[in-house]
Amino acid sequence: MDVALRLAMAAHVLSHGDSPSSPAPRLALALSGGLDSMVLLDALAHWLQKRREAGETSPQPLAIHIHHGLSEQADDWLAVCEREARLRGFAFEARRVSVPRDARQGIEGAARAARYEALASICLAHGVDGLMTAHHANDQAETVLLQMLRGAGLPGVAAMASESALPVVGRRSDRVRSLRLLRPLLDVSRETMHAYAKARSLTWVEDPSNEDRHYLRNALRHDVMPAIASHVPAYRETLARFARHAAQAQTLLDQLAQLDFERARVPNVRGDDERLQRTQLQGLDAARLANLLRYWTARRGLATPPEARLDEWVRQIRDAQAEASIELPHGEAVLRLYRDELQWTAIYEVADPDDVASDVVLRWAGERAWHLPQWKGSIVFTPVGGDEEMPGSIDERVLRASPLVAKARAGGERWREHAQGHSRSLKHWYQSRGVAAWLRSVPVVWQAGVIVFVPRLGVDGAAQREAGGKRWVMEWRDEA
Repeated sequence: MDVALRLAMAAHVLSHGDSPSSPAPRLALALSGGLDSMVLLDALAHWLQKRREAGETSPQPLAIHIHHGLSEQADDWLAVCEREARLRGFAFEARRVSVPRDARQGIEGAARAARYEALASICLAHGVDGLMTAHHANDQAETVLLQMLRGAGLPGVAAMASESALPVVGRRSDRVRSLRLLRPLLDVSRETMHAYAKARSLTWVEDPSNEDRHYLRNALRHDVMPAIASHVPAYRETLARFARHAAQAQTLLDQLAQLDFERARVPNVRGDDERLQRTQLQGLDAARLANLLRYWTARRGLATPPEARLDEWVRQIRDAQAEASIELPHGEAVLRLYRDELQWTAIYEVADPDDVASDVVLRWAGERAWHLPQWKGSIVFTPVGGDEEMPGSIDERVLRASPLVAKARAGGERWREHAQGHSRSLKHWYQSRGVAAWLRSVPVVWQAGVIVFVPRLGVDGAAQREAGGKRWVMEWRDEA
């Protein structure tokens, strides 16, 4: 145990320092209270003590317990975890999570998602660099077989890496991406861990649900794996080798997908608004396009689409006519084809007429943001610098002259780009500027019966005429 942990820490923790003088990373441990995590807790405490005796310093490690509330004994487990962690000099934090019992991914999947979301939140709050879990060689073998039985692709059968990103769906910040998930005991068997626990007289808790064969993983662990071991004693090493080969193959597929992505990417698109030119994808066969879409979905922090859904995406994207518009919902996002460009967007719902029946009035007094939740967005006011020329801005005296009124579009509204320009329908302007249909469910801002501002178009030309005072820019900010 000590040797395995020391080798893993040297490979995946200490090697990440920029220089010998770099501060040691802060480590956290996911502590469930079971045998596996208690063994890792004790072994990590022993390893850190050896480092301190050698004159090396490390930040105080953090033990994190997630209370799922699924067992009557959950409170007792929390107490055991806190006691054992603090006895070994660890900081300790517990978090209670709510696990829906009717979740689409099943109670196991829902608990896992809630657990990693909570772990990520706590790690970010405490400045943790690496989160350690006690997955071991038996877990790895079970995971490979489980994923194969579920029909998972290469990412699934590649199973668990000794170091990876935290599996938190939807979180894409740089800080989350830099948080490493460490599994230092993947080469250690359950039998070795049990012998270590006995030799060290460790205390741990037993979760009765681990004996429930209703869960497929438990059935594999108690019924299938012993039968395999009787015929193939080295099954763990064999399945681990298969997982490594699958991971290598997936790495190559990701590299190919990245090349295809860069070739098809629309240049000069602002910020995080990634778009792909469909005409650049038409030369890809179905398998290669599916590989690209799978890669892009993961890049956006979304769950991997099922095979049937992915096949349908490929079919629709390849078969669509040149001017076609497509909407392909997936989780909390939509993959859209519009004007020959593919892009991921939030789910933009047409505002409920009952929610926007009443006008929203603001007597502007220097506010920087006007929140309009009925339309899932805000109007942002930004002052223009004294010497700065800003076409399309509005004089402060105009904004203060009379109340601003946000109204739902009724049809027939007209807008002009410049003071001397001709007014045309909002539909004309949206079409000419390539504003997609799903982005047009926005309010129109009026003042004394005259249009002042239209989201995604700007300040009306007539409202730009006044000059001499401080000027402001009005912009629409989506909050969908």
